[in-house]
Amino acid sequence: MADFPVTINDDRVSPLSVQEKANIGFSHKFSIPYTDLTATGATGASDTVTFTLGSTPTKWFVEKAMANVTTAFAGTTALTLVVGTTSDTDGFLTSTSVLTAGIIGAAGFDPATVTSCSGTTSVGLRAVFTNATGGSPSALTAGNVNIYLNLQDAAQLP
Repeated sequence: MADFPVTINDDRVSPLSVQEKANIGFSHKFSIPYTDLTATGATGASDTVTFTLGSTPTKWFVEKAMANVTTAFAGTTALTLVVGTTSDTDGFLTSTSVLTAGIIGAAGFDPATVTSCSGTTSVGLRAVFTNATGGSPSALTAGNVNIYLNLQDAAQLP
């Protein structure tokens, strides 16, 4: 098992507008297509690919998280996603398969279900894909996931 670190391209990170945030309740969108995983060269059946999504502000909180698998990942027999921080990689979204299109969310979007939802020092945001059995990340032939976070700078609170 090897880990392949990737820093997400800036063009795949979208701070959402005030109108979008008011409509859907998220402040940031991160888009990860399967081609970003295949480009890593991860060929092992139990390899992981860790995406650095960015960093939090110094005083921060995440009140909800969600992922939308818009196109199911294909080309491997088991691929899961977790989303969190450098100190708790599954703090926002726990391990869920991305082999089926659909929504991945914390139960009820309750902040209590987000285990690492605040901090007083900046940490890195992470999305980790884990290939568990046959195939490998380099064998993927399809897939796209959009990760949504409501990441807030607590220093900006009135």
